[in-house]
Amino acid sequence: MPALPRDLPALAGACRAAVGRGAAGPALSVADQALVSACNFATTIVLAHALGLEAFGLFSTAWIAVLLTVSLQLGLVVCPMISIGPGLGDEARPAYYAIVLVHEAAFLALAGSAVAIGLALAFGDRALALAAGAACAAHLAQDFTRRYLFARGRPPVVLGIDALNQGVKLAGLILLGRMEMLTPAVALEVVAASAVLSCLGAIPFRGRLAWRAGAFRAATRRQFHSGRWLVLTGLMQWLSGYAGLLVAGALLGVTLIGVLRAAQSILGVLNLIRDALENIVPPIAGRALAARGLDGLRPVIGVTAAIGFAGGLSFTALLALTGQSLLATAFGPDMAAYAWVVAWYSLLFPVSLVSFAQICAFRALERTGAVFAATAAAAALNLALVYPAVRWFGIEGLLAVAITAEMLVCLVLAALLRRALRAPSTPLGRLQPA
Repeated sequence: MPALPRDLPALAGACRAAVGRGAAGPALSVADQALVSACNFATTIVLAHALGLEAFGLFSTAWIAVLLTVSLQLGLVVCPMISIGPGLGDEARPAYYAIVLVHEAAFLALAGSAVAIGLALAFGDRALALAAGAACAAHLAQDFTRRYLFARGRPPVVLGIDALNQGVKLAGLILLGRMEMLTPAVALEVVAASAVLSCLGAIPFRGRLAWRAGAFRAATRRQFHSGRWLVLTGLMQWLSGYAGLLVAGALLGVTLIGVLRAAQSILGVLNLIRDALENIVPPIAGRALAARGLDGLRPVIGVTAAIGFAGGLSFTALLALTGQSLLATAFGPDMAAYAWVVAWYSLLFPVSLVSFAQICAFRALERTGAVFAATAAAAALNLALVYPAVRWFGIEGLLAVAITAEMLVCLVLAALLRRALRAPSTPLGRLQPA
């Protein structure tokens, strides 16, 4: 087995190559993600200040429902499209993308209606429910549009429409907040309007489309075959990540959801690290597996896991020292008392980066069923323990369950990966997906 340090220069070289080669796409992708992460963080700050903790908690509760539809869209529509579309020939690609747009339109109608009806039944607030349904459909359309343009090789356009979306949204929220006209429903309407404007700006860059009715069934079947495990994985991830928040909100009040969302927004900025690794590690893993079989894959995953854990732990230590002042500065003095929540929540980050390294291995091996198995195990643990933990221990119980579930994902993946990597090293062509 090759020594781990030999692959460390490969990872660093890939980072330089992504930016330094004539291709601007990777650099623009990182810049776009940095823009989106920073603006989402700023949006959370504006909403928390303008709405107050209770109203911000209500907004966050509605947004959790929207995030569920985002997870489903990723598995059903987006991830298969990103994998399948770029690999098609020039003649087949326009028809395929036209069919995917039909899938997306149907999903938008169903998701927006489901969120509106669900929130109307849950809160009895028709204005909030309608605004949330509109925001859901518009946000899904904008998220799909940016990923569609990435798939069609137009990262500069993605950067432009994301800047338009985030700029209009932030400007509208700040203006309405200063005029003291901001409510959860109005905030959702601003989110919907900025997303729609962004989608309209992308229309001239959609690329060539061609409708072929005879290809619809085959394309739909291929989409489902490619995305079935990803849909289930996304659903399990949502359950693990947000079911606890909803239970805590029901038992302890929606104000707590606002506190936890504020903590998540601070940690969300750190996701830029994972997004950067997402652009670098999977190609390296695939090439290493193709060139040297499992002996090539092992060191890449080991180095990535070690870097992720060490870097994540460093950020956790930094947040433990600065969390109180950061919360007070960003969200006001009322939030400073919850600095310990940020510190404990940040423990999820180094563990999730180790899990990410293992997921990259399963993606290279084309055995994503293992990823679903680990995520499902964590979701089951979360659902079984979160209610008694919150009822007996409050927010401390919620954090303990979240950290335990994330560690379970990592341990299950490690056990499954250890078994997969024990197999005799073989060329890529002989590795069959499970």
